Amino acid sequence: MLFGSISRGGIAPKEKFKYPNGYFKPKQCRRCGKTFIPEAPSQHYCSPACRGMNSYYIRNYGITEDEYEQMKKDQGFRCALCGGEGFVMDNGRNTHEKLVVDHDHTTGITRELLCHNCNRGLGLFKEDPAILRKAAAYIEKHREGATTIRKGVERKPRRSKRVAPNGSSRG
Repeated sequence: MLFGSISRGGIAPKEKFKYPNGYFKPKQCRRCGKTFIPEAPSQHYCSPACRGMNSYYIRNYGITEDEYEQMKKDQGFRCALCGGEGFVMDNGRNTHEKLVVDHDHTTGITRELLCHNCNRGLGLFKEDPAILRKAAAYIEKHREGATTIRKGVERKPRRSKRVAPNGSSRG
């Protein structure tokens, strides 16, 4: 495939590879130790199976894929907050794990594994214990049967659905 570059005379053909030699010396896979010929200097694994999610976990959370798997086992494959098994978030490109790594955004310290909803919830509450306590008190207050309707104010009755002569409902 020819690529062009802009020069004084317009677009000039460019037939050079991104890497001039076009090949790299064989190296050993960081996971299985198998010797392979990489396609780029940054390629450290012989296959997608060997690459796995290791580099992602190390780069983002400072843990290896094996440590992530051990965390799942230690937690009984359940969310550390709600105890649910989580669910797969699939954006069409990648299949993700049911449990995500929760970490402190200030210190970067990895905490535990959470389901997507619990992890998202902590983030929406800005990981602030005071806000979370207020939220818990709010839920408990309203769970006990308290109402937000002021005393002396009557609640309007809900409109019931009317059924038309032809059987369709109108509301």
